[in-house]
Amino acid sequence: MHSIALAQTGAAETAWARAQALAALRTAVEALDDVRASLAVLTSDTDWHSDGVRAMQSALEDLRLGARLEASEMRSRESEAERIDVL
Repeated sequence: MHSIALAQTGAAETAWARAQALAALRTAVEALDDVRASLAVLTSDTDWHSDGVRAMQSALEDLRLGARLEASEMRSRESEAERIDVL
């Protein structure tokens, strides 16, 4: 009778330890799911910002090239104006 009581006590402790481990694992899984969801949002935000920065850089480069072309045209017009004889 004594060995049966010890076996039942051991089983209860094992069941309790298992329940605690499962609860801790479920908590960890929920935390990881929350982190994963947050990372998905950050990834999306980062893509948008990266795309926005790339688009802005491209637009600025286009503007820089356009200004360079306009400056070249203005230099040509300046040169033409300098060649005009004024009597």
